[in-house]
Amino acid sequence: MNLMKLLKLHWKKIVLIAFVIMIVSLIVVIWFKPRTVLSPIIPPTNKVSVKKVETKNQVVVEPEKKSIIKSNSVTVNFDKSKYSTTDSSSIWVVVNKQHPLIPIDYIPNDLISTVGATISSKAKIDFDLMNNAALAEGVNFTIVSSYRSYATQSSIYNNYVASYGQATTDTFSARPGYSEHQTGLTIDFGSSSGAVCNLDDCFGSTNEGKWLASRSWEFGYILRYPSDKQQITGYKSEPWHFRYIGRELSTEMKKLSITTLEEYFNISGGEIYI
Repeated sequence: MNLMKLLKLHWKKIVLIAFVIMIVSLIVVIWFKPRTVLSPIIPPTNKVSVKKVETKNQVVVEPEKKSIIKSNSVTVNFDKSKYSTTDSSSIWVVVNKQHPLIPIDYIPNDLISTVGATISSKAKIDFDLMNNAALAEGVNFTIVSSYRSYATQSSIYNNYVASYGQATTDTFSARPGYSEHQTGLTIDFGSSSGAVCNLDDCFGSTNEGKWLASRSWEFGYILRYPSDKQQITGYKSEPWHFRYIGRELSTEMKKLSITTLEEYFNISGGEIYI
């Protein structure tokens, strides 16, 4: 039997086999063809890290917080107890009509002289710096009075009483033992450009008076008897009378806009002697 006869006899089987082969080949090609998988496009987000917080009964997942450290975030309280307000040798001693010096005839043991002033050595460095700063700006203040002893204050006070009477004298002059001058921390300044205003209200309008009123705190001094504080300090305005308390306290009082030691330390004062 030749080939043609075979084909005629079995053509249906041959066609079926060919069809099966074609289908199998197609399946193989499709199955093994490399496939490209496209990932969905996800918009960017801010990634938040989380941390587990364990409680007694459950675990809660919450966003992790970043630590933020702020500079100068800690406020240090000013130490009001650094120096005594009752020790006569302290730069913070409060002397007024309610609080005399102890002992009443106290004499500082560290008095020195500088630029015409007799003062406590505790105040010398800042006093000299203040004087130099003023001179550099063309301001030349003079010294009218600085340290005064108990005996000297007695003489001054008694002379005023003889002239004006005690009631009037007590409004502008301290009794012996109650004077800040006795501490060696106080200076009555004068003006080289307007000496006629020395120990007078007009001193505040002189170049020296204006400079001291605005700048003395930078060097540890304060205007001790402001014009609006007589009921607190016990004395009329004295724009020439400056008291050394140190830079720490003068800066703190300036920052808080407090002008008297009585108010800052909450210490009694007033116009009546004890």
